[in-house]
Amino acid sequence: MLEKYLKYKNKYLNLKNQIGGSDILTEFINSPEYKLSTQKELSFPSNISFNQISSIQRAIYNNPIYQLSINKEIIIDNPFIFNHEVSGDFKITNQKNSGRCWLFATLNMIRFLACKSWQIDTKELEFSQSYLFFWDKYERYHRYLNYFLDINSKDNSDLKVHLFTFICQQSLSDGGQWDMVKEVIKKYGIVPKIIYPDSYHAENSQKMNEILTEMLKQDWIILSKEQPENINKLIQNMMEKVFSTLISFLGKPPDVTKTFDWEFLYKNQPKKMTSMTPLKLLEKSGFVPDDWVSVVNDPRKENPYNTYYQIEYLGNVRNKHVGWINVDISRLKKLTIDSIDDNYAVWVGCDVGAHHNIDSGIHAPNINKYHELLELTNTMTKEDRIRFYSSVPSHAMVITAYHTDNNIIKRYKVENSWGSSKGNNGYLLFTDKWFEEYVFQIVVHKKYLNKEEIEALKKPTRNIPPWDGISTLAS
Repeated sequence: MLEKYLKYKNKYLNLKNQIGGSDILTEFINSPEYKLSTQKELSFPSNISFNQISSIQRAIYNNPIYQLSINKEIIIDNPFIFNHEVSGDFKITNQKNSGRCWLFATLNMIRFLACKSWQIDTKELEFSQSYLFFWDKYERYHRYLNYFLDINSKDNSDLKVHLFTFICQQSLSDGGQWDMVKEVIKKYGIVPKIIYPDSYHAENSQKMNEILTEMLKQDWIILSKEQPENINKLIQNMMEKVFSTLISFLGKPPDVTKTFDWEFLYKNQPKKMTSMTPLKLLEKSGFVPDDWVSVVNDPRKENPYNTYYQIEYLGNVRNKHVGWINVDISRLKKLTIDSIDDNYAVWVGCDVGAHHNIDSGIHAPNINKYHELLELTNTMTKEDRIRFYSSVPSHAMVITAYHTDNNIIKRYKVENSWGSSKGNNGYLLFTDKWFEEYVFQIVVHKKYLNKEEIEALKKPTRNIPPWDGISTLAS
């Protein structure tokens, strides 16, 4: 997590005029004061004594700091009890050593809808994340061949260099965004996990990604030397090799047009769905991808609320960028509450590593009093943290419940995809204050949008660069 934040922080410092505040930063770097300060060597603090080691310093040296700084009052005040909950009780899923959280979150959300549509409640229901994983890799590879051609055709400029650097670093990672999984599902449908289970490389994706990325960059070099009239045929040949390679790593996926039968247990009795195709099963689930929309809270002043944004050069199936509506945090919470009250689970993107207790699964500001223990201060706002890549979306999950006390929201129950041994039997808890500070994105049904938000979907979009902090869930 730290390495990811530092990588994006360094990008911020190296890129000029991408986000608000960069002009101030550039002005400071070019100032005489800064140049004078860089010429001086750092002097050793005169008031430090090597004989003065405190008991707190010794304790930190010998113990995990999260154990020393834990605020047990927060844990006591936040039991896993919730008085507003979506119906459905499912087995906790496990993405293992992969970055497929966005796919798990989506399919975990869909299974709530499916059981509601089918009027069943089976704890064992799980759709195949690997099926969507396969087609995302395939579609994304093709999209990034075309992204390269587009970027390579631009006039030489700093922007061209920045875009090329970005796609070289981020092209075939596991991460993704809502619009990306939505388009894959629309085109390829869904299948039960028993029909297309995880392979070794689905659960341990690093080496597969390295090999696919190496293939992609070699193909870029080939395309850069080819005549325009030969490009389409060349890409077709490249994609045939990609398809074959993906089968080696993930297995041959079910044919979208061929039928399958699916047997499962419900209340210890066998049930069967016959003559299903991936798209028929999607239709039967009751999930209509285009009825759902991504909504974010980005408080940076340069990104006004009730506006629809798109991230450039981020996509897979369609030549259309990933997008979302930006709203105030109070609206983000209201949309979440409205959905749960209507028995819909909520897809959520957040900074999962911020202010949490790993043993209890509770996420709350100051649950670990690092700053008090180390005598530090931190006055950064949510806007500051996004701007400097100190806190960015890093994980997608599903909110399934919330708790109120005297009509005041206290906490949220979150279904994770790290297995049942993590958190509280696989679930996490967000306090309401943590939600405000570290939740960035939700996916809800469009029927909950207000008039201004619906209008935002119809207006021209505003584009933001692919390295923007709010887009990091896809990296």
